[in-house]
Amino acid sequence: MKRLMWTAFVALVAFAPLGAQPAPAPKAVELMLEDQFDRKTDLADLRGNVVVLVFGDRKSNDTCRALGEQLHVCWHPTAKGQPPAKAQAAPVAPLEGLKPGQASPNVIVVPIACCGKVPAALRGAVVKGVAKGSPDVVVWLDFADKMKDAFGLTAGETNVAVIDATGKLRLKVNGTLDQPAMDKLVNTTQALRYEAVK
Repeated sequence: MKRLMWTAFVALVAFAPLGAQPAPAPKAVELMLEDQFDRKTDLADLRGNVVVLVFGDRKSNDTCRALGEQLHVCWHPTAKGQPPAKAQAAPVAPLEGLKPGQASPNVIVVPIACCGKVPAALRGAVVKGVAKGSPDVVVWLDFADKMKDAFGLTAGETNVAVIDATGKLRLKVNGTLDQPAMDKLVNTTQALRYEAVK
């Protein structure tokens, strides 16, 4: 009888669903950089919004800018055809079915220039160049490969990371988006807006 009980105990321990324990909740992404005006930036300051980080190296400047503008207009349709300063002030498209007085979460598209680990003597010139090229749209500058380390980076192409309203990474795409990837990006971002108001 004792042997039978011992065998049953061993079997219970051996087949206990250890993997069935809840996985730890993903942590909010920590990202602090500077912009082209030498101001500190912190992803945590954008909580409550869905954030789309569009990033790439120097060779992808034009494609990243075009994608960033396209995504901004997607959720801020009145920005289309407006000069950059006015486009940035365009209101976000409202969500359907919200309760009276309930605000629609914004989608903030953040362009990030992955500058690489340039020598200190050249850093000032890079910052000035970005400020001159983008005087109205804030660009975050990555001189420490933080984006590559956190999200991966395909050189010479656009890279995207979608952060939900609580600061957690929900989608990333490395490399130029084809139509299915673009659809997934748009649908995921819109779904996260609805998730934020539940």
